Amino acid sequence: MARPYIEFVQTQNVEWEPQADGSLVKRLNVDPVDGEETAIVRYPAGFSRGDLGAEDRAEEFIVLDGRITVGGTAHGYHGYGFVPRGESAGMRETAEGATLLIFRYGRSDPHSVAGVSDRITVDPLTLPWDMAPSDPNIAHLRLARKVLRLGPNDSSRTFMLLGLPHGVPPHEEMPAEIHDHFEEMFMLQGELWTPEGLIRPGAYFYRPPGIVHGPHVSQGGFFQIMRAGANYVRTSWSEPKRLPIGQAYAPTMPDEAPESWRRSWTGADPF
Repeated sequence: MARPYIEFVQTQNVEWEPQADGSLVKRLNVDPVDGEETAIVRYPAGFSRGDLGAEDRAEEFIVLDGRITVGGTAHGYHGYGFVPRGESAGMRETAEGATLLIFRYGRSDPHSVAGVSDRITVDPLTLPWDMAPSDPNIAHLRLARKVLRLGPNDSSRTFMLLGLPHGVPPHEEMPAEIHDHFEEMFMLQGELWTPEGLIRPGAYFYRPPGIVHGPHVSQGGFFQIMRAGANYVRTSWSEPKRLPIGQAYAPTMPDEAPESWRRSWTGADPF
């Protein structure tokens, strides 16, 4: 069963689910068959959980706030880690509390298992920005990237994406994008106009292959976490479409999504 197409939900509208270990979870997208999942997990101050043994799914995480120690390694602001399937993540503990964005890979994914993928830890604050020019069709966004992980066998790419303010082209139309792989996004800061409305901090989408999306423009700039189902984003282009500045919120969601997910959001909470 494929993961559902969601574009986009403001995660402030997703309910927290209490867990037996004392954490809280917002489940954003789940494949109930293979276990592939994206969630926000909040660990309270003083949380401590012992080693649960070998993971049945690879886990990738980014610290959204607070500090947490995973497997003996401390992670602070935007700290990143990847643990392959079949390897133990180790003990998890936080004195002050922490909130993580977590991506879990499918149980049958051949590229995220120990022996094929390595465990890694990255402090993104130490990485340089890659400011290589983008495709001319999106050059107006003035993008920069920090690649956190490239999956083996051209299987995935996890990266931070930054767009400068005033990312609006000097014309009223531009092409939309199409990829032959999935894309997944969580908005950390800023705003981005899309045909589905204005993406704000805390917004999330999962886009399967072949979906026409965009055009995108940003008056104030933005900062995102992105995942793609290939090491390098491959793009084809549609006929020109009108710029979406001022577009009302009109999300695409599965029928079973809670009605609360379809609300717009203008508050101050980050997620």
